[in-house]
Amino acid sequence: MAGLAPFFITGANAKVRINNKTIAFCADVSYSVSINHASPKILGMYESVSLEPLSYEVSGTFTIIRYVADVAPHQRNSGFAVPVGVADTGNGIGAIGPTNPIAQQLSPTDGKAFQALDPSTYQNGTFFNIEVSQKMSDGSTIGVARIRSCRINRADFSLGGKNQPAIERFSFKALYVDEDSFLAGFSGIGQQYT
Repeated sequence: MAGLAPFFITGANAKVRINNKTIAFCADVSYSVSINHASPKILGMYESVSLEPLSYEVSGTFTIIRYVADVAPHQRNSGFAVPVGVADTGNGIGAIGPTNPIAQQLSPTDGKAFQALDPSTYQNGTFFNIEVSQKMSDGSTIGVARIRSCRINRADFSLGGKNQPAIERFSFKALYVDEDSFLAGFSGIGQQYT
């Protein structure tokens, strides 16, 4: 099979962005869509005649490899190369806050995803999107999945052994998931989030 280019989606070739901005080296990302069903019972029958959908729910996790603020300038001043995209302000979720210059470019959160982790700002927390895209051999990217209108509901920090990087794992809930084969639309009329 000489000349056959790899075409599978892999962790090495997939890029995860939050609101179209690469904020971290991502160790993994996963999501699941649950459609809860109920089986209506009819008087006089023991078996169900149908399975009716009740709700659509999206949940998932992503793990990032953490680095701290000012590590990039320090490494450059010491003569070391720094990977492209490493932010001088670090990549903690709080670094994407209102004081960060890229906060104005983030949409639709305006850099407020971290507010889900601060009890005093729960009511101000806004949604963010996660996009997964495949990097092609020519350098272009093709979208694989888009997780829309996420909110963080759990954050875990783990520091391993001497030569292991610190990782931060986030759990989230979301309203919709689109993939390269379909777009998830609204199910009816009501309060809609655009």
